[in-house]
Amino acid sequence: MADNLAYTDLLKKERPCPFDNPPASDVVTENETAYLTYSLAGYHLDQLLVVPKRHVTHVSQLTPKEITDSQELQNLGWDLLRELGHGGVSFLLREGDSTGKSVQHVHYNLVPDTRLGDMDAKGEEKRNIMTPEEIAATMVRLRDAFAKRSQEN
Repeated sequence: MADNLAYTDLLKKERPCPFDNPPASDVVTENETAYLTYSLAGYHLDQLLVVPKRHVTHVSQLTPKEITDSQELQNLGWDLLRELGHGGVSFLLREGDSTGKSVQHVHYNLVPDTRLGDMDAKGEEKRNIMTPEEIAATMVRLRDAFAKRSQEN
């Protein structure tokens, strides 16, 4: 791999999906429908990925077997990270265009010892608790969306 190659440049050069048919040398382990690998451009050197073998672009397209197999490998990945001395892991699944998802193939990120979310440069939490009014408004929006979805199905 070339030094200082940007991840976005690599994605432009790679095959249509970098997660389809990975080389055996990149697979830590696998099961029937998914595999465990490293993250080429992760947030942490030991970041792992669990990737369904079938090209799936949205989590809603996963079969029950793919979900179970992916969960099995996530658990194994967390065991491996603990074996490497990590004390925590953030499991991250990005879905949708507004999340920064860079590869259109479902994949689970296992990011060790890294806090993700709204915090300052010192790692101090910067989130606020919702007010009772915000909670009520959120619940109305969620219930309305659920009712609309139920009517469509």
